[in-house]
Amino acid sequence: MWRIVWSLCLGMMWLSGVEAQRTVKVDKKAFGLFQEAKETFRQGKTTKALELLEKAKHYDKDFSGIYLLQADIYHQKKETAQEIEAIETALALDSLENHPYYYLVLADHYFELPDYNKALAYYQQYLQKDKRLQMKIRAERQAANCCYALDVLQNQVKQPMEIFYKASLPVYWPVLDAIGHSLLFTEQEGDRETIWMLKDSMRYPVKFEASGNYGAPALTADGKTMYWAMDNGRNGFDIYVAHRLSDTTWSEPINLGYPVNTESWEAQPAISADGTRLYFASIREGGRGGSDIWCSRLLGYDPLGRQVWCRPYNLFFNTEGDEMAPFLYSDNNTLFFASDGYPGMGRKDIFKVHLSKREMPVNIGMPVNTQKDEFGFMVDGSGQWGYFSSDVEGKRCIYRYRLDEQIACPPVGYINLTVQDECENPVSPDQLILTDLESGDTLSYYGEGHTGEQMWACVPQNKRLLIGVLKRGYLYYSDTLQLKTGSWQPSFSYRVRLAPIHSNRTLVLKGVFFDTDNYRLKPESYAELRQLAEFLRLNPEVKIEISGHSDHTGKGGDYDRLSENRAFEIYKFLFLAHIPKDRMEYKGYRKNYPVAPNDTETGRAFNYRTEIRIK
Repeated sequence: MWRIVWSLCLGMMWLSGVEAQRTVKVDKKAFGLFQEAKETFRQGKTTKALELLEKAKHYDKDFSGIYLLQADIYHQKKETAQEIEAIETALALDSLENHPYYYLVLADHYFELPDYNKALAYYQQYLQKDKRLQMKIRAERQAANCCYALDVLQNQVKQPMEIFYKASLPVYWPVLDAIGHSLLFTEQEGDRETIWMLKDSMRYPVKFEASGNYGAPALTADGKTMYWAMDNGRNGFDIYVAHRLSDTTWSEPINLGYPVNTESWEAQPAISADGTRLYFASIREGGRGGSDIWCSRLLGYDPLGRQVWCRPYNLFFNTEGDEMAPFLYSDNNTLFFASDGYPGMGRKDIFKVHLSKREMPVNIGMPVNTQKDEFGFMVDGSGQWGYFSSDVEGKRCIYRYRLDEQIACPPVGYINLTVQDECENPVSPDQLILTDLESGDTLSYYGEGHTGEQMWACVPQNKRLLIGVLKRGYLYYSDTLQLKTGSWQPSFSYRVRLAPIHSNRTLVLKGVFFDTDNYRLKPESYAELRQLAEFLRLNPEVKIEISGHSDHTGKGGDYDRLSENRAFEIYKFLFLAHIPKDRMEYKGYRKNYPVAPNDTETGRAFNYRTEIRIK
């Protein structure tokens, strides 16, 4: 906005006071031609005005006012090189103490070129010469940006980038699906923005009933749900959701409504891999700057199947400037966003922040960030490749490059989860949850509102995960999973087999943990036990026995009671979760029912277990 205001004020300020800045006698004929040129320019006759100024130079080439008026004319004509030359010529003739804002004009132009050294010098001269310092805050911020950019150019190696997709029209805002086979992007034709998909080197329009501009798509990990911003025809943009019906066809767009959308501008959504957290940019009331990034959590679905979101909250890293264009990496913790509120290479740079650490955001540097506005950055599942759009070749294309160590993310894989019964018939679960046992974060969730047989989940490396599956009439399914560090693979399959509920069927609680020789539940056990409580609520006729087991190495009565105490801890957790005690029993079986030989450490680990049995 400041650029528009500056452009409007530039000529008015100096034209009204140019006579006051003269420190030497001016030739009368030169001054007369100058005055005629000034009036001619006010009438909109720029070519004639420039001709008059050239004549004035013949009589007095040292009159600085001639060159300043030329600069104002070139500014209106958007001829930047000529404008810079004219102002610098005037500065060589006169220090322009009464008009220090010209130093700021030069600084801004050199910043855009970019020539950070000259820009920094002119910002500093403005700060020294302008006694009123009307633009002090912006000049200081831009000077800091110059210092940051010079440091980056000196110390950071610019990674080579390659064109990932190029079209006849400008394209930007890349979004890859879970396994990297399909690319969604926004394309601009004139003032019209639309979403397209690239798959197997073929491009397809994303088809749904929509009018006006729409773009900036975001996908859940399974690629079946898309969020994007669309012109609402009233006051700007709202965020919408649709579900994939085929490769290129989507369901009717649904406005997310209040409290995500308000009377203000909401756009540029980013969705977590599990579809439960939505990040977006908005200029709504309660923010810290012009545009802030907000987050809302999915609460559930209304009787018509529409999503219900909680009241959004403002994120900790927002500034008095503009923050927008969020992208949430598949680990559900690493967020990339655009901002002009932190030192950077230009207007808006891309930054990286860890949501759980609440640390200062990190500028991702070159080659993405330049002296221009940067938007629409993403990282694929390998964590090693960044994708962004740039007009470095004159038209916006989508590029990719290898991230350096500081910016790279931990790799994630994508599990194709298939749920079947014992006869290998597909089953649609009532609830499927993939949980990070260490943090307790939900990595993937399928429940009410899910349709289809296959589900996708993001799996970070070196994390111990719990898969829990619920289906009314079936035994609760529980298993742990860990993807070891190694060569990254984008996807693999995992099959869940659900067993019908029958008396005496047992289930080992693989996600329940205790310290050695201790019966207190470890915090990472809570995810498993919450799902076990949900299983009992889903099947109110079921009664269970909770049993604790040990290996043969322990001795003494206290040690023998450990298995019973562990079973009681689970009983107590479920009781506090409002499961009636007449539906539960607990018992310690000590070492009496081993499931593996006790002569190996692995076997003893299997025998040290807690489980439930259907009564």
